[in-house]
Amino acid sequence: MKYWFLIAISLCWTTAWGDSRAALSDLLANHDNLVAGFEQEIRGGRNEVLERSTGRMLLKRPLFRWEIDTPYPQMLVADGETLKIYDPDLEQLMVRTLDAALDHTPLAVLTRHDVVLAENYDIAEEDGSYILRPKATDALFAEVTLGFEDGILSALTIRDHLGQVTFIRFNRVQTGAVLQSTDFVLDVPPGTDVIEG
Repeated sequence: MKYWFLIAISLCWTTAWGDSRAALSDLLANHDNLVAGFEQEIRGGRNEVLERSTGRMLLKRPLFRWEIDTPYPQMLVADGETLKIYDPDLEQLMVRTLDAALDHTPLAVLTRHDVVLAENYDIAEEDGSYILRPKATDALFAEVTLGFEDGILSALTIRDHLGQVTFIRFNRVQTGAVLQSTDFVLDVPPGTDVIEG
């Protein structure tokens, strides 16, 4: 899946999870409005490169936009009520209710104010990175790591249950960016095939 950006290196657990939870909550509180470029690499269970892509992310909690520019354009937009994934090559738009789409995914950590980290994840910190392991048995990922440099989100790594890992490195990060609700409106061409559910 091209949008598995929703995904973390296994690191040692070095601090008490309570302290790590509080520190991570403080960091995320400064990321309500964010614009960044990204480079993404997906690796398989044998560490083989499956895909590399680049793009741009916009975040205005709970609104979110993820645009892949290369090699295959794709847009993902969370508008507060729905999650829309548009694939221009396939001329296809997938639409899901936001709650159903975000449950037990790493995206919820970045977009939702109501995520209670202590209830949903075991958390530890090492060298400026925060490792989250979901408590839910039906979570779509095994582990996610959020990396920070000087208090700014710099990396996101997601490991699934089959050993596939998505590495995301952010660049040109702007916190406190001025974003409008219209930045999270997804317009698609007439004739686009819409799939709901």
